[in-house]
Amino acid sequence: MDMPMPLNCRHPRPASPVHGLPRHRSGRLLSRLLSLALSFGLGLGLSIGLSLGLSVGLMGTAQAQGSFPARPIRVIVPYAPGGGTDIMARTVAGKLSEILGQPVLIDNKPGANTALGAELVAKAPADGYTLMFTNDATFVLNPALWKTLSYNMARDFTPVATVAYMNLSLTVSASLPVNNFAELVAWTKGKSGTISYGSYGVGSQAHLMGEMYRKLSGTDIVHVPYKGSAPALTDVISGQIVFTFPAIATIQGFMKAGKVKVLAISGDKRSPLLPDVPTFAEVGYKDMDIGAWYAFFAPAGTPKEVVARLNAAVASLLNNAEFVDRQLTPQGMLPMNLSVDQVSALMRSESDRMGRIVRQSGAKVE
Repeated sequence: MDMPMPLNCRHPRPASPVHGLPRHRSGRLLSRLLSLALSFGLGLGLSIGLSLGLSVGLMGTAQAQGSFPARPIRVIVPYAPGGGTDIMARTVAGKLSEILGQPVLIDNKPGANTALGAELVAKAPADGYTLMFTNDATFVLNPALWKTLSYNMARDFTPVATVAYMNLSLTVSASLPVNNFAELVAWTKGKSGTISYGSYGVGSQAHLMGEMYRKLSGTDIVHVPYKGSAPALTDVISGQIVFTFPAIATIQGFMKAGKVKVLAISGDKRSPLLPDVPTFAEVGYKDMDIGAWYAFFAPAGTPKEVVARLNAAVASLLNNAEFVDRQLTPQGMLPMNLSVDQVSALMRSESDRMGRIVRQSGAKVE
């Protein structure tokens, strides 16, 4: 039990926490020192924590980009399965899968003159796992021809890599009484107002080439759009229309069978597959020089390291002579091995050129 304190005794005064200072002053000083210590400790800890967190975050990002790709890549093709763009996409995708060590999967999203697929890619996460593979109708012709589009190439996309350039040809029926381009011009002028040409869709390369022919030759010739180059070519052979503009690969069988004649091709030099056929520039119709070139695009904001990795993979493929000789050359295609900056520059120059050609030809889309 506690012993009672004598009545004449006082409570002893506690000693000052800090020697030589009154209790009330030493208490305040102790509080201030404690506050400073805590502030310093917390600040230092927070600083260290933020630094460590930032370092870990940056390391994680670097590792993620360095190990790209870590999962399958989805490639949206804004055309239906079985067409030229789809076939080229699948050919390239199979080889890229081997180079990148991950599946590269094709997802066809046709519609709205390729705008449907383009819009899907524009809205995808900018991480390199969703790409678009298409031809210049999407990224050069559409912006030049259509007043309004659901996508903007400069704002919504990052160029990744070009793959190939494809010559397009002016092809007529073997039964047409002409044997060269000059004879075609003379013949069509004599039939002005009663003849037509075929394209593989409104706003396609063939549409613009036909309108340039109409303008440059002074021939009144009607545009007939088809759902692809094959049906247009069928009607050329049967005499329903005068000419169309298929790829060389499309017409090789018909040429061997003696059903068609090729009077000119696009490109800055003759095709090794058709060495006797002049270019449009050679026949004096340089502004009809409209081919098709294929490229990959990623959503805007995709990390540069990821874009560089993808570009290097495509470059590796195009540097493979066996791939070029077996997959591109037989189809009349020329490899386009360009850096990202070169792709951007080509897009700018071609956009300016196509804009001028559209204005000059008077081509319109409804």
